[in-house]
Amino acid sequence: MVNQEAYRRALEYLIRYAHDDWLGFSVVSGAVGGLLGRGASFEVQLGLLLRIVGDLHDAGARPGDLTESTREPFLPWRADKAEALTRIAAEVEPHSRLPDSGDVCWFAAP
Repeated sequence: MVNQEAYRRALEYLIRYAHDDWLGFSVVSGAVGGLLGRGASFEVQLGLLLRIVGDLHDAGARPGDLTESTREPFLPWRADKAEALTRIAAEVEPHSRLPDSGDVCWFAAP
């Protein structure tokens, strides 16, 4: 079980990060690991990851891709919250581990 105060602090950090810069998946994965500690199953890790991503979405951060464009360096996915969570889960599950930055997407508050 995750300590709710620790979760709140981690989420606030991630929200600030996404509003200030592009938030890489490795930072979100690191937050999951920090909250759960060692030994958590992949299913538990994925569940917490999706909870965090959903809360980031509620706070205005969107998943997307970095581009080569200087005009639009971040391109948010055209997906609502449920679609984004489904896509992230589908891309993470085959690896049986949480991804690094750039493996699935980045997050930003456009």
